[in-house]
Amino acid sequence: MTTNPLLDATGVVKTYGAVVALRNASLSVLPGEVHALMGANGAGKSTLVKILTGAIRADAGHILIRGEARDVRSPADARRAGLLPVYQEPSLIPDLDIASNLRLTGTPVEPFRAWVRELGIPDLDIRDTARDIPLAVLRVLDLARALAVEPDVLLLDEMTAALPANLAEKVLEVVRRQGDSGRSVIFISHRFVEISA
Repeated sequence: MTTNPLLDATGVVKTYGAVVALRNASLSVLPGEVHALMGANGAGKSTLVKILTGAIRADAGHILIRGEARDVRSPADARRAGLLPVYQEPSLIPDLDIASNLRLTGTPVEPFRAWVRELGIPDLDIRDTARDIPLAVLRVLDLARALAVEPDVLLLDEMTAALPANLAEKVLEVVRRQGDSGRSVIFISHRFVEISA
């Protein structure tokens, strides 16, 4: 029995003036697969993630989600379609506490707390304001928010770049287990040691 891809992108092109960020990029993701995208800075990895999740528009190409053409115009569209990114930049609103950030995105609190603990941060107070939280912890909180809503495809853009070794290892453990649970992951890094793990 053949399984259809959850996500199938073909011929994706993106230019910024004379700079070609993506030229005919393609990617197909089956349920439960963990893919790694590796390349030097400026290779177009983040651009592809932002196109797949509606943060920016492609100049050309086709995106199918569960076999249907989708025009993903925003991250909210992507989320409704089951694609959830964790971008390089933290997405929590700095002036709000964690609880308010969770309410804004409709993130269920208890699954979020469980993922935060599993990712190595046992003592988080969701009444803390995001601006008072270290960058590495903010990155982990973004991942926990994404995992809490159980997306079909999780897109992680340089997820471990700002993390100390202990948190990076926790993240990599969780990523490895996602495929076993049927969730697909696209893991972007420029570190070969992470890709080969």
